[in-house]
Amino acid sequence: MKVKDLMALDLFQQCKLLTKSIGLENTINSAMVLEAVDIENWSKKGQLILTSFYAFNVVSREEITEFFSKMKEMGVGGLVVKMDRLITMVPDWLIELCFEYEIPLIKAPEEVSYEKIMLTIYEPILNHQEHLLRTYYDVRQKFTKVERNLRSFDQIMETLHQLLGLSCTLKINDPKVNLHYGKRFNNYIVSNRWFLQTTEFTKNVYEKLILFSQVENQTVTALNTEFRSPFSDKCSLTIYQETEETKQTDIMIVENAIDLIHKQLQMEHILKRDRYARMNNLADAILQNTPKNTEELNSLLEEANLNNYPFYQGIAFIDKEDKPLINKKELIKKLRHLRPLEIYFDHYNYTVILFNLKLEKDLVTKEEIKNIFSEDKFFSQQLLFSLSQVKQKSGLKDILFECFGTIRFNRAFFIDYVTSIDDLGVFRFFLNEHELKQINLIVPKALAALQTDHNNLFETLHTFFKSNRSYKQTAEALFLDPKTIRYRLNKVEDLLAIDLTNPMQLVNYEIGTYLLMMKGRASNG
Repeated sequence: MKVKDLMALDLFQQCKLLTKSIGLENTINSAMVLEAVDIENWSKKGQLILTSFYAFNVVSREEITEFFSKMKEMGVGGLVVKMDRLITMVPDWLIELCFEYEIPLIKAPEEVSYEKIMLTIYEPILNHQEHLLRTYYDVRQKFTKVERNLRSFDQIMETLHQLLGLSCTLKINDPKVNLHYGKRFNNYIVSNRWFLQTTEFTKNVYEKLILFSQVENQTVTALNTEFRSPFSDKCSLTIYQETEETKQTDIMIVENAIDLIHKQLQMEHILKRDRYARMNNLADAILQNTPKNTEELNSLLEEANLNNYPFYQGIAFIDKEDKPLINKKELIKKLRHLRPLEIYFDHYNYTVILFNLKLEKDLVTKEEIKNIFSEDKFFSQQLLFSLSQVKQKSGLKDILFECFGTIRFNRAFFIDYVTSIDDLGVFRFFLNEHELKQINLIVPKALAALQTDHNNLFETLHTFFKSNRSYKQTAEALFLDPKTIRYRLNKVEDLLAIDLTNPMQLVNYEIGTYLLMMKGRASNG
């Protein structure tokens, strides 16, 4: 109820509004008798304060001014000064303060009691609240019927549209929902917006929107609320109104719809979680505990919809430091879209995706993965990806071994952030963790000492191997004279006691040099 509505009531016809049109639109939702200046301890927004103002005669003008300042700040709805035998007229300074702080001032005659004023104020307020609660209850009953057979957001929106008789739109980020019932307003843009004052019976925050279309040269009013749930990032519900007035009863209907939307989000989350657990267990059975029995394996592949084509390939990714990934969902989503038929096994710090391929040439390549993350340096800095070879059904059990063996080798001897088992060449025979430790025996101790004690000579030797063993190309790469390169390599031969023209020694030391370089890159992240 607003102040102007209050003044229209029979009892208040005997009263007098002393502040003209000030505060007539103020909302009144409660009333209280107050004869003290510590208003912050007793009053609240939208309250009508009743006072004889007798007690205020004993306080200073500064205290009274502060009292009005607090009323304005708190959003007090208005002030009623009741006349009695001791207070026969409202002082001019009081009227001036009400004008200054824009607080409507009502003068009540002596014969109008506090009790009558309170009853007059609370009767319409309580009736309105009763009407709102009755509306909420009636609407709840209708939505309960929907809830018993709740299957989709469409059911909720259809019921909401029928109850309101207005166009409405629901948008949810995850799961992806975009539903509209009634007339569409696609070419309308928001020209103005403000928050709507609600009652104690509402749980959500509402905005009033003014929408304008240049195409139709027309303005539309809408009610919008954005809310979150533990199961969705952002939800938005918009009601397109036929008039500018927003009925509190309409908000009660919307509140019921939002409750049901929350329940549907929870239900879909539970179903999604159950399906995720089931599919994860299925992927685990196929990849980690691959059945030897052909019929059992075919049964698992059929259930996973992966028994359509003869070829399979695995892609694994893991954080370099074994940390749980924050944006793993987004990462999995991007990789799964590489091929149509897939299933993935998800662990807290690693994931393996299995693709079912029609032809061997349909394999996922390293370049495809790099292209996905070409604009995001985070992936190349934090993650390691590995690709298995393309296998037939009989080789499914080797896919997981190849993926994690490649990652294990790449961690120890870094090649690239996206690697295939084919990149390992002869080193693929060292994929087991025990065998990987033995690879250090391949590197001659004198070569490791050269890297530690004479790094410039080691770098020269490494560049020499990278430059196809060409003295000229090595000199150009290091910006040195070819004579300096020959001098350094002669010194290397002396320190390592080798002959760089000996093919067998050359192969062993070249492999050892590359391993030391890759190990250094892995250590440096």
